[in-house]
Amino acid sequence: MSQNDEAWEKIFERLPLLADIEQQGFVYITADDLKRTSDGREPRLLAKMDTKNLRPGIFKRHTLSILPVENGKYIIFKDKLSKTYYSLGHLFSRISPEEYRPTRDFGEYQSLDIQNISSESQAIDYANLISLLKTFTNERELNLTIRGRQRSESFPIKIPIDHHTVQVSGVQIEVDAGYESPEKIYLFEVKMGRIEDFNIRQLYYPFKNWSCKSLKEIVPLFFFYTNGLFYILQFSFGKEYGDLHFVQGKCFTVNEPIKQQINLHKLFLSTNVEFEPDVPYPQANDLDKVIDIVINFSKGLTTKAAISEFFEFDERQGDYYANAAIYLGFLERRRPASSAFQLTREGEYITSSQNRSQRNLLLLKQILKKPSFNEIVSLFMDQHFDLPALKIEIISSIIRRYVSLNHTTARRRSSTVLSWLKWLEFNMDFSLNPNPSPHITEKN
Repeated sequence: MSQNDEAWEKIFERLPLLADIEQQGFVYITADDLKRTSDGREPRLLAKMDTKNLRPGIFKRHTLSILPVENGKYIIFKDKLSKTYYSLGHLFSRISPEEYRPTRDFGEYQSLDIQNISSESQAIDYANLISLLKTFTNERELNLTIRGRQRSESFPIKIPIDHHTVQVSGVQIEVDAGYESPEKIYLFEVKMGRIEDFNIRQLYYPFKNWSCKSLKEIVPLFFFYTNGLFYILQFSFGKEYGDLHFVQGKCFTVNEPIKQQINLHKLFLSTNVEFEPDVPYPQANDLDKVIDIVINFSKGLTTKAAISEFFEFDERQGDYYANAAIYLGFLERRRPASSAFQLTREGEYITSSQNRSQRNLLLLKQILKKPSFNEIVSLFMDQHFDLPALKIEIISSIIRRYVSLNHTTARRRSSTVLSWLKWLEFNMDFSLNPNPSPHITEKN
């Protein structure tokens, strides 16, 4: 149980919040009451629920959400339809990447280049430097005019409780980057790594605030950077809280092909298959995020808690991704039973790679060294990379041949295997491979 979970259990135990919520659908609470009844937990940390997984257990059980309404005051309300959160997973799968080539060479820049992006501000600043933002917005003139925290203006919002209107005033909001053109203001929320869903407050409060302050059209956008990929997603808001609509989205590589041509047959023949690592079988679905962990390791991602904080997910997911990086041979524990990690030689190779293509090839090589994945990828190749033809039962049976997992757990782990195969399909072109040998996985 996380610190937030423990703190919120205390708060609901000590205050009659649930009774009030059941009666009228919402309840107001002050920051002082939150801190007092949680035994000193900071209210801003208690209210930080930027994804569904970050919600405390009691919020999940009772379908609750929380919003700041004043400096030092919050509203907790019933959100049965989960309008507070917007799912992004389906959008990423719909967006095909495209190659972007800047009109000039930015290779002379040493303080800001694509090989050393390790923060949200660096990611958005680099995209602005190479005119990627102008390309997406179709603006000829676009200037950075907004960044950082500020106190909001006063504006009303209608929460999904019988259209109850809440007046928001003087709350702290943050804009990662705001750009102004002659006719519009573009407000960006920036993240390192893809996320499955997000709390719409991150876009909604800045949107409402600047709608009060400007007559120009306010355009809310989400920006993601992960392993050399730049995602930009544009949204629009309706009149009520939770009325959020996807407008358009794009994904860009910069000066790199969308798919990397790989002779998988040749790669198989040059691979020395190892033993399955003595670490939990992978449960981390996003391989780009595994690479992000390694690339940003020097920024302090040495524990699962630090990984969780960096990517804004819970420690359980942090553990999944750390174990996946260990499984692939990029990280290792500093000593047996240690909670801290260090880079391996292969991890160092990833950090010194010059581009996305080099990193991805190194990752593929590490995947093929693992006996279970070696056989599964070989089968994938035999079936001409027809992913739907790979049934979960087949994958789980191969996993169980090499790893001591029961039938149910192996089936669950198969979903991660399928995600990794989708990553290969997304990033690599195997069309030039010759017909594979039926004995290709039989190596010394």
